[in-house]
Amino acid sequence: MSPSIPARRGLGAWARVLVPAVAAVLVLAGCGSATPSTPGAGAAAAQADFPVSVKHAHGTTTIKQKPKRIVAVSWMSLDVVAALGTVPVGVDEQWGGDKDGYDPWFRSAVEKLGGPLPETLNYGNAGEIDFEQILSLRPDLIVGLYSGISDVDYKRLSEIAPTIPYLKKPWDGGTWQEMTRTIGTAMGESRKAEALVSDVQARLAGVVREHPEFTGKTFTYGVALTPGATEVGLYLDYDARVRLLTELGFTNTPSMGAIAGTAKGTNWYGGVSLEKLDTIKADVFVAWANGPKEVEYSLKDPVFSRWKPIAGKHYAFVQDEALGMATSGPSVLSIPWALERYVPMLADAVAGKGATGADS
Repeated sequence: MSPSIPARRGLGAWARVLVPAVAAVLVLAGCGSATPSTPGAGAAAAQADFPVSVKHAHGTTTIKQKPKRIVAVSWMSLDVVAALGTVPVGVDEQWGGDKDGYDPWFRSAVEKLGGPLPETLNYGNAGEIDFEQILSLRPDLIVGLYSGISDVDYKRLSEIAPTIPYLKKPWDGGTWQEMTRTIGTAMGESRKAEALVSDVQARLAGVVREHPEFTGKTFTYGVALTPGATEVGLYLDYDARVRLLTELGFTNTPSMGAIAGTAKGTNWYGGVSLEKLDTIKADVFVAWANGPKEVEYSLKDPVFSRWKPIAGKHYAFVQDEALGMATSGPSVLSIPWALERYVPMLADAVAGKGATGADS
């Protein structure tokens, strides 16, 4: 269900263009509405009384009582559930996770809650949901805001438990703030959700104050090249990792229209040929890479290496898998974890020091 690095389940190979993660997450433009409180209503949002209803792309889901057994079938959703005080009973295995498939910020949150760690979900070769496994977990709520849950999947999942899929379109769960508030509404934890959002926003604002050099710098986010590549994958403006950079003070490339024009269907990325790369304007290039070989190959490519942000060493390649996940699928748990690792790389990129993420 959830996307994975380098590709989301069920998508073509070149869709290495990940992955978060990460619009919200994140990401993304969409907002759940709820009764009696509405996600995003501000600090005064009241703690929800049940039942509550959440509108989404497949209709409206009503949760009759506070959920205790929650299955998260997508990125970021599991982080929000844990941050709001409940350990999910089932989650997607996380790219960049430890040997058990859990990212460090999620494992830490679960340990603080007293565990146990949740069961990881199974998928078929084409990304099919294992409905029997989910049924066996006896959930009373299923959340998949950053997912590609189809209408058929939604109907089957809803037969098991109230289900909240993406809010507007596949792989578009709303911003990390909207996701937190939406899940907070569903869990009856609107006040706690608002407090979490405020805390993380304050941390991001602190980075902007401490790094005024970020403000106004244009950027584009993409992926490292692989042997034989003839184009560079670049993410659209609603993608989670793109939105995170704008929250850190950067300005999205003025060439986004050209990038978006190459996107196909519901893809969250476009592809620009190497020969036309100089038409993409950006002060800084940020990307994820599957290890140092991809970074080395990219920097040695005779065309790519002449592109202005690469030639001037205004680039940051994220190689560390956990950091890649944290910034591709930003959440109220992963953002604080990521900042101390990500911000120095971005500072080096702005300064023309060429951050390769080797020590991240």
